[in-house]
Amino acid sequence: MIKCRTFLMLVGALSLLCLPSCLEVEQVITLKKDGSGAISEEIVMGAAIVAMLEGLPAGAGAENPFADLYDPEKYKAKASDFGKGVTYSRMEKIERNGGKGVKAIYAFEDINNVILTPGSLMQELDEEKKGPKDEPLNFAYAGGVLTVTIPEPAAEILESAEDAEKVDEGAAKVANEVMEAMMVEMFKGMKITTKLVASTGIQKSDATYLKDDTITLLLMEFDEIMKNPKGLKALQKLEGSKRGEIAASLKGVKGVAIETKKKIRVKLR
Repeated sequence: MIKCRTFLMLVGALSLLCLPSCLEVEQVITLKKDGSGAISEEIVMGAAIVAMLEGLPAGAGAENPFADLYDPEKYKAKASDFGKGVTYSRMEKIERNGGKGVKAIYAFEDINNVILTPGSLMQELDEEKKGPKDEPLNFAYAGGVLTVTIPEPAAEILESAEDAEKVDEGAAKVANEVMEAMMVEMFKGMKITTKLVASTGIQKSDATYLKDDTITLLLMEFDEIMKNPKGLKALQKLEGSKRGEIAASLKGVKGVAIETKKKIRVKLR
């Protein structure tokens, strides 16, 4: 299921990397009427992160801090992770508002073979993260209609009442004024998005977050979330939650969109 284990990964990744603020991550699946299409993954580090990395001491043995980010071989090797028949297309460097990043684009011939987990880029950033990974979405396309199945959370990560009580106690500590101020600064400018786009347009869909030809499967816009005192607490309660619990927790919380339906259907124009 699409849920907010991503939030816990964010804390871990940022603390491990000592990165301050502003990280934008976006995944987009673009589907054509014949079932083929493209996957793009974009990651952009904000100006503060770039300045910090570029300010590291230089020397004969110093490595370019962006060498790994801009290495096309890294993205070519990743193509097979998206499923059978997915191929690397190209890589584009990004420079925006003082920030730097990259967009990797992959092509697929049949979306039925595509494997993608919303928010998985954040999990890749935190290489020390242990435990089970979220299951990928399942795509079934035929006759101009796409069915996306969102998997249930793995049984071993569902919380008992005792575990939930512990999480609540931890959430209460994290929510104190000092920590909250630190987290507001840490997550400033951060945004995570996973979207599905129909290149020919969408005739109809029962997706929860549909606008024009785009369906949002996952959105976390932390500047908006942090404006609401309940936003952070709501995210912390989502780990291991069921569909109905996620929907209830996020009610009224701006800056978050998580598809909680078991299946959504999309009829292309």
